[in-house]
Amino acid sequence: MSTRIIRRLILKFHQSNQRCIFMTSRHQKNSPYRTRTAGEKGTKIAGSSSMSQMAASKHENTTSIHQQMVDRQVLYPAQFKGAGDDRIQQVNKINEGKMVEIIWKDGKRSKFHSIWLRNNCHCPCCKIDVSGQPTVDLTEIPLDELHITDIDHTEENVLKVVWKDGDKTHQGYLPSSYLKTYCYSDGEMERKSNAARMNFTTDTKIPEIEYKEVMGTQKGLYQWLRILGDRGLCMIRNVPTEQDYLLKVARLVGLPQHTIYGNTFNVIDMPHASNAAYRSIALKLHMDQPTYESPPGIQLLHCLRFDDKIVGGDSVFADIHHIVDVFRQEHPDEFKTLCRVPVTYETLGYEDAAGRELPVHLQIRRHVIHLNNYGHVVAIAYHESVNGPLQVDEGDVEPFYKAFQMLVQAVHTWPYKYGVRLQPGDMMTFQNRRVLHGRAAYVSNGGKRHLHGTYINIDEFRSMLIYLQNTVGDGSPIKRMGLLDMY
Repeated sequence: MSTRIIRRLILKFHQSNQRCIFMTSRHQKNSPYRTRTAGEKGTKIAGSSSMSQMAASKHENTTSIHQQMVDRQVLYPAQFKGAGDDRIQQVNKINEGKMVEIIWKDGKRSKFHSIWLRNNCHCPCCKIDVSGQPTVDLTEIPLDELHITDIDHTEENVLKVVWKDGDKTHQGYLPSSYLKTYCYSDGEMERKSNAARMNFTTDTKIPEIEYKEVMGTQKGLYQWLRILGDRGLCMIRNVPTEQDYLLKVARLVGLPQHTIYGNTFNVIDMPHASNAAYRSIALKLHMDQPTYESPPGIQLLHCLRFDDKIVGGDSVFADIHHIVDVFRQEHPDEFKTLCRVPVTYETLGYEDAAGRELPVHLQIRRHVIHLNNYGHVVAIAYHESVNGPLQVDEGDVEPFYKAFQMLVQAVHTWPYKYGVRLQPGDMMTFQNRRVLHGRAAYVSNGGKRHLHGTYINIDEFRSMLIYLQNTVGDGSPIKRMGLLDMY
């Protein structure tokens, strides 16, 4: 049986005297990437001799450790395009082997705890091929005893480590690009959080891209998603005006996100509809579906028809994160209230389900504004027209209404709104959790206005954007997009 097949048949066992083994004892005995116990006979693994054994293993397998990780698909070099100079100058054990300091070629320094390195070991015993899922059982590692006995780095910038906890020793390795990317030394995490901050602008011109560019190449797809990720909205022009083109575009990113309105929905004038969106009245700026624990991430609205005889009906958009950023500076006390006191959002449809197949009673209590541990705004849930009964402590009722009223006023008077009269063939795409949308009232005059819409899950959008950023783009960090990611 080949070594490659053996690696793909790694099994995880939890026994009292060993942490993990290979499928066959022959490969376990000869492999340097495993756990040994004190009762085993054979080569003693400690200090420089253990590193010598790892070096000797090169005679058995001439493929570099770095290439082995790539072949096992636990390391994707493109993933770390933004790591910068990841060449290691020097490595040192510190704090009696409880930590490691890496001095990089660019002069920067990183420190890593022994347990962090052990938990992220990339050897075949600790990561499953292809998926990269870790097999390390943290409950079997005594933190007080775990320390590093030997450490070195290879010419291809792989950190080789020997850990010891009690009577057990483990040899493994981590790629330097991984370490440089996920460094958490003093100030580094706050720097990453700052790098994820949204870029705000007072430019009210909606960025555009052609449909053929989006559909034609990966580079065109990346350009669309990058604009959408950075600015929060992007207009796709000259989309064919048949209904199936909405999902053709959406499926470039992921499957449509199903809601109470189905996989897709049609925004047309239905005079007696219970939902204001399906009437010709004005729609205030809002985000869709804040009653969901995970509201839709990206919304796509494809204009199929907008007759010239219609008066009004222009679409309007505004960046709620930009609004809240200014609101925080001007009304700090009310900002804190909206971070602390939860609002109730509710959508009801017991009998008149507005075209939905099933009855609906969605209700959630959530904060309007969510912060990370550095005090940066990471998510906002805003809708002034689906408020349910406020359920908070008695002393918080009036402070909440005061704060929410002031935020609503800030939205209404925001000077940097985007406005557009959609034309047939336009597809407006925007981050539902960042960019509020609304509509001016309109008079049909016998004409028809028809928008075909769908949603994309924010995690699937973010996943595709990161992938394209690392394969087509420059690997730089992406910006926040209203999900509860603590960066």
